[in-house]
Amino acid sequence: MTNRPMLEIVSLQKRFGDTVVLRDINLKVAQGDLVFIIGPSGSGKSTMLRCCNRLEEPSGGDIIVDGRNIMSGTSRDLDRMRLKVGMVFQGFHLYPHMSVVKNVMLAQCKALGRSAEEARARAMDMLDRVGLAHKASAMPAELSGGQQQRVAIARALALDPLVMLFDEPTSALDPELVGSVLSVMKDLKAKGMTMLVVSHEMGFARETADRVVFMDGGLVVEEGSPEEIFGAPKADRTRAFLSRVTR
Repeated sequence: MTNRPMLEIVSLQKRFGDTVVLRDINLKVAQGDLVFIIGPSGSGKSTMLRCCNRLEEPSGGDIIVDGRNIMSGTSRDLDRMRLKVGMVFQGFHLYPHMSVVKNVMLAQCKALGRSAEEARARAMDMLDRVGLAHKASAMPAELSGGQQQRVAIARALALDPLVMLFDEPTSALDPELVGSVLSVMKDLKAKGMTMLVVSHEMGFARETADRVVFMDGGLVVEEGSPEEIFGAPKADRTRAFLSRVTR
């Protein structure tokens, strides 16, 4: 058995012109771990997440997925590795003219070359996993926001990722719909999925995360277990942030 991380971020930097967004991020996510990223708006959390599959192109550093550096190799190599890093955004990005099951099938057929029969079978398995198999023939407009986000999770899972990235997956939802999405994420963790999550759901982080990382000013200020970060943070900036968001 190897102890190497499933996802490793090494000296990650990101600049937009003269603006430095990420200064020197180093982070490891072990296989099966859920690592939760917290911090104020503008701290670089979402940019860091988008660099992990090169939706944003890093200005420096390395991103290593399952032992392979996705900063090197051909564009085809990147496309293959990007399939191993699933991503769920704040918005659902479902095709409104396609049924739920066809939304989950599409990327499988185009990116993985699966037949329609294979893609449909996998889509139904993943919809069942997120509790929406009974909505397979529905159109996105017929679903609640929470249901649409669960379809987006099923779509990402259908591509068999090694790592799942979640960028504020519940922030666009009405409060009563948040729980259904968090329940799916909790189930994914129980089944061993490696996850890196940016969110303001502090209660979920306390209950479910293996590690919590606090970012500010494009830096990792502090990281530790939920008990350490929420119960006894060491950095003044961490304490100040938590005093505002956990009252």
